[in-house]
Amino acid sequence: MSASQGPVPPHPSRALTQEETALLLARDLPAHLATLDAAGFPRITPIWFVFAEGVFYMTSVAGKRHLADLARDPRAAICIDDEEHVSVAGRRRNRQVKGRGRAELFADEEGMWTRRITHKYTAGAEGEALAQRRAAQPRIVIRLSLERLIAIGTLGTPPSDEQPTPAAP
Repeated sequence: MSASQGPVPPHPSRALTQEETALLLARDLPAHLATLDAAGFPRITPIWFVFAEGVFYMTSVAGKRHLADLARDPRAAICIDDEEHVSVAGRRRNRQVKGRGRAELFADEEGMWTRRITHKYTAGAEGEALAQRRAAQPRIVIRLSLERLIAIGTLGTPPSDEQPTPAAP
């Protein structure tokens, strides 16, 4: 950047409406769950989720490191974000929901949460088959109750679910 161009202005951002937040959380985007390992360092785990009644629900196969982290220290954070592939004026529109809170762990004995989460990400007969396979494994539910939730987007308008076509050069 040359001195004559000056600094790049900050991204204009705004809080997402409740409807925009709900739409983002309903999409089949993975979350990124942050836990604290035994040495106190963050561990980031991509994970499928559902958001119901103000709580994030996820499941994981028993024995995973992030489950051990949460059993030792229930503090966790989560981020779900969506960014358009095409930039406008050198910037890409995005939306994000970030939260932090405390997790509870319990067995998904009937596989209800595992099936519900799987159906969000995979539909039809293929989704049902995957849900049955996943629910047959010993899985643990992560129930993340939030102490704080932030939902923001940049460039004033939330990105569409459609992928815009870039202009020809």
